[in-house]
Amino acid sequence: MGDSQERTPISRRTILIVDYVGLRSEPPLTALRLEDYGFRVVEILRPPYVRAFDAAGYASALIEPHTDAGSDVAAVVTYCMAGSIAQEVAARLSTPRYEVPLVVLDGEPSTGEAIQEQWGTALRRIAQMVGADVAHDVTRALSDDELLSRPREIAREIHDSMTSIGAQQHPDGEGPGVARDVGIFAEWFSDWLVYLIAAHNAQWPYWGGDVLQLISKSHPVAGWVGSRSEEVVEISTDRDGLVLDPGVKAAVLSFLAERIRDGRG
Repeated sequence: MGDSQERTPISRRTILIVDYVGLRSEPPLTALRLEDYGFRVVEILRPPYVRAFDAAGYASALIEPHTDAGSDVAAVVTYCMAGSIAQEVAARLSTPRYEVPLVVLDGEPSTGEAIQEQWGTALRRIAQMVGADVAHDVTRALSDDELLSRPREIAREIHDSMTSIGAQQHPDGEGPGVARDVGIFAEWFSDWLVYLIAAHNAQWPYWGGDVLQLISKSHPVAGWVGSRSEEVVEISTDRDGLVLDPGVKAAVLSFLAERIRDGRG
């Protein structure tokens, strides 16, 4: 791999990272430290977060401040449910001369069940903040149809359910400090849930790029819709250790070197 890395031309050296770190315990993708190998690493999913409700719109907003990257982009590297948004990024940056490849770590789709689960997590966090009880049935199932047709309304419903806990706990306006903290948390968590909704509302366009999937122990392999080819590398570590596993970095560098050298994303 060292020889391949040395032969890699310097023309494509920008790596775009699409990684919403959020509340997770796993290390961010920046821990790969691809800059140590001559790449320019740019995190495009950063605060202030986008409030778009489909993967295409979310990706367009992420790219807009980084138009200077242009033809220098070697690949898009992404994690978990950000994959559908990252694919839109790769599709928009691809050209007939270079179809930007994707590197995906533990990719999986964003589902209505996942969004509902995160909604419940948010409500439990706020309940702890204000010393309130949260009924188990305070959330509801979110169907694919309504996530597609009414995403803005669902996001508002989720946001209002978070702020209402504080209002119910202090109906007479007592505890303004707590209400302020609840409001800040609700906005912060709404960013996360809007991102999940956008990742769910994905068209998975065909863009002709290659995909490298790196999966941790027991993680299911995803069929990557819209790609030209897929390479799957299973890493013998749990999810928490995936990003820092030496085998991941080696596989990523080898994958990038081959595609940049051959000029084929």
